[in-house]
Amino acid sequence: MRNQIFRLMLLSILTSTYLGCSSDSDSENCETITCLNGGTFVGCECECPQGYTGNNCSNQITPIKVIINKAIVKVFPNTDNGEFWDAAIPDAEAALPDVYITLQDSDLNVIYDSPTFYENAISGEGTFFEFTLTPSLELTTYENPFLVNIWDYDTTSEDDFMTSFGFFAYTSNNNFPDVITVVSQSEEILVDLEVTYEW
Repeated sequence: MRNQIFRLMLLSILTSTYLGCSSDSDSENCETITCLNGGTFVGCECECPQGYTGNNCSNQITPIKVIINKAIVKVFPNTDNGEFWDAAIPDAEAALPDVYITLQDSDLNVIYDSPTFYENAISGEGTFFEFTLTPSLELTTYENPFLVNIWDYDTTSEDDFMTSFGFFAYTSNNNFPDVITVVSQSEEILVDLEVTYEW
């Protein structure tokens, strides 16, 4: 009788262990998905990083805001069609441009105007000119391009427009870069915009 009870207990333990192992757990009975854009496969589905959605994290979520925190001016025209920007100043070094930037929306409204400038700046010698936007510039519409403009500040006359080029703050396949590069060889401009996003 004692042996029979022992056998029944052993059979019960083995049965529950077997059934526990053979339960249709998610990890064993689901098809593995390749998660894109840094997503991780957990519990039969992709856990997507911020900014992505979809079965395999392939779809971007349009951000509520694209926030420009800093502009780094790397290239601009050193001369105005061969002439110094401040041609009235006889000293060649002092005749170099006093560089600052503005940003405009597609209606040409100025949405950022740098309160500071770099005196006697020169492009192409490995020196970059940083403008920290305080407060940061928050963009919420993305259908149309924005403009980066580079100016030469003048104390005795109107400021000289140096160059300009457009950029899109967001596109549906841009993968949320930390830096938006505004570049044109023909317009002699290279500006990196450091950005963050809110969803």
